[in-house]
Amino acid sequence: MRLFKVSLVLVCLALVAVPTFAATLNEIRIDQGGSDYDEYFELAGNPGESLDGLTYVVIGDGTTGSGTIECVVPLDGLSIGADGFFLYVESSYTTTCGDTPDYMDAGTPLNFENSDNVTHMLVSGFTGANADDLDIDDDWTLDVTPWSAIVDWVSLVESVGTGDAYYSPNLVGPDGIYVPGLSLVCDGTWVFGDFGLCVNDSPGMDNATACAVPSVETNFGSVKSLFR
Repeated sequence: MRLFKVSLVLVCLALVAVPTFAATLNEIRIDQGGSDYDEYFELAGNPGESLDGLTYVVIGDGTTGSGTIECVVPLDGLSIGADGFFLYVESSYTTTCGDTPDYMDAGTPLNFENSDNVTHMLVSGFTGANADDLDIDDDWTLDVTPWSAIVDWVSLVESVGTGDAYYSPNLVGPDGIYVPGLSLVCDGTWVFGDFGLCVNDSPGMDNATACAVPSVETNFGSVKSLFR
């Protein structure tokens, strides 16, 4: 009888287990000179890996303060490409320095916020909605977590420890006095790249070549100031 009970418990645990994903955040472009036509995000993972159940979420600020969801991108029905990368762009995308996008959203643009602290997330089992306030008392701790699991996340930082709250222990920035326009993973570590397009960008491709460019992790605040 005891063996039966143990077996039954194990079966129940298996039924409620949260799916595991190999997909990770790999590169994010949130800003550029002039109009932001070329915002994108890139995931890395196993070739052909299904993204069903995953959602790309951005947390920033809103009328209720910090912790407000600013962007929600469901990834159901999509998958990592045969090259091990997934590139998601908006319909205004013009950049030609990377690979062909895996998905171009013809609807709502990404409209990633810049000039602010923000947290970009890849989550599973998302049940929230755009404009939800997840940090009700603005104390830099999420009070509401409308997902089953955080698969990966990173905070893009303009002002360390001040301004709007950010939530991930994985940080990149600031780039001088600005939030990085381009953030990418180099040798397992988040760094910021050149504010100018196609200097360090490698959308839809391995970051190794882009990471080898000497200007990665240098200050491009002076370049960005030309466009403000």
